[in-house]
Amino acid sequence: MRSRLPELLVARPLRVSVSSFLHMAAISSVLLFSGCASSKPVLSGSTVPDSVVEASKREFVAASLKSAKGDYREAVERYRKLLHDQPSNAAIHYALSKAWVALGVPDSARLYSEKSVLLNPRNKYYTAFLAFLSHQMHDYGRAAELYRQLAVLDPGSTEPLTSLALEYLAVDQPEKSLAVFQEILARDPKNEDALVQMLFVEIKLTHYQEAIATVKELIGQSDSKEKLHLTLGELYLQTRQYGLASRTFRELLKSNPGSVSAWLALFEVSVQSANHTAFLEDLNRFYNTNNVNLQKKIELAKLFLVRASRESSFVDPAFVMIGEMNRRHPGNGQIYALRGMARLQKRDVAAAVIDYRKALLLEPGSIEILEELVALHLMRKEYRQAGEILYKAKKRFPVLTFRLQVQEGELLFQTGKIKKAALLLEKVLLTKGAQKEKALYLQASGTLAFCYDTLGFTDKSILLYKSILEREPDNLLMMNNLAYILAVAGRELPRAKELALKVVEAEPANAGYHDTLGWVLFRLEEYERAREILEKAVGLDPLEAEIADHLSQVYEKLGNLDKALELKKKAARLKAR
Repeated sequence: MRSRLPELLVARPLRVSVSSFLHMAAISSVLLFSGCASSKPVLSGSTVPDSVVEASKREFVAASLKSAKGDYREAVERYRKLLHDQPSNAAIHYALSKAWVALGVPDSARLYSEKSVLLNPRNKYYTAFLAFLSHQMHDYGRAAELYRQLAVLDPGSTEPLTSLALEYLAVDQPEKSLAVFQEILARDPKNEDALVQMLFVEIKLTHYQEAIATVKELIGQSDSKEKLHLTLGELYLQTRQYGLASRTFRELLKSNPGSVSAWLALFEVSVQSANHTAFLEDLNRFYNTNNVNLQKKIELAKLFLVRASRESSFVDPAFVMIGEMNRRHPGNGQIYALRGMARLQKRDVAAAVIDYRKALLLEPGSIEILEELVALHLMRKEYRQAGEILYKAKKRFPVLTFRLQVQEGELLFQTGKIKKAALLLEKVLLTKGAQKEKALYLQASGTLAFCYDTLGFTDKSILLYKSILEREPDNLLMMNNLAYILAVAGRELPRAKELALKVVEAEPANAGYHDTLGWVLFRLEEYERAREILEKAVGLDPLEAEIADHLSQVYEKLGNLDKALELKKKAARLKAR
């Protein structure tokens, strides 16, 4: 089942920046202190004289002015002096906390903020600031607790409840979050923000029927109907209510026949409901409409291809979609390239090459088509054809793309021009921004490691394999190659064994991986275990000369010279083929 839904459903946290919070709270500090001071706070059981109270008020105002002017260090010192005489004054703790926030010392800020709330738990400003601080410090549980207190202190506002719901989401408690949004809507049924947030949570919890009711409520209130109708249709699709989904998307297309999102969703309905007739009828309508230009139709087909790469039920419909577009626009190279991609999904590589060649004839300046065609020829080991295309690309483009340079390095390696390949790939890997294209960078690194290995640069090869595995620790091919080269070099054999075992466990039907493990065990002098593994490798690939040669050496160590000789002869025959 799919979980993709429109952008509308992204949660929108209601947060205030630190600077804004400090600015809003600055004026209240003086007023709060004034309220505290005028009540003549009791220190050590005695009433503070009016003159002392007035002096404290003046000092507090002076400290607050320092803070307002940005002199937070001086403000902190003044607040501390005040606290020395009035340690139970919540307003001073509150003001000191804000000054520490401004200085970027959250731990101290949190300490004094907690104290202010402890001293005066019914002050909503103190509680709100501590909740804000707790959130900033990723203590979402404490923040949630405080927002719940704040909701009690300020029953006329739904904002604390909204923040509480979002805190529950932050600690992955969506059920509690949903309950809070329901509480908000019980107070304010027309609160659109709360409805949107509740919809997000309902979908997260896969409460699709409740989500459908929420979307309908939003449609009745909101002006932005299109995204909501798309969401409603997607929810019907999720719950396999195909008729309602189809009707929703068709109604949307009546009001906006150019909505590519609605067309795409409509095609998804017919594919998922296996309604081939509806798919063809809708496809014909889509291609006949003038409300969607050709480029957007091509983009929609690309999206369908991406979907087909994840779900096999979309492969044939995608091929039909692109084939019909190709029939209507036979002179468009982009569409031939798309059909080539579709043929690849159907594993028809030979036909894909033909389509890409037609695409290149129609779009000779397309780098993307060039790259794909070279990749296909390399995949099919058609090195001459790959070389011809690269030669033409060099004549047309002064500087090849990163991908074409990597492909050229691969071609040089595969055609035995190892030194040239190594020199080119060393240069390519130093290209500015090369590491940003991770897959290509790792491909180039792997080919260069092969080059070093072939040229006998064992140290360089080992270092490069290790570097690749640091970036991509689950790359089985690189793990296998590192294990093998370590075995050949007689280095780090326990590490080589660990790598080889992981690789064989991940791909137990791969003869080459079994061969590596067998050879590592041979170098560790675990001959009987090596024999078992290499016998499996021979069973998986009886025509590989190297495996037969390795197994012959194992039998030689085990003293079975007749079997060793038999396998050596077999290896020689296989090599001579």
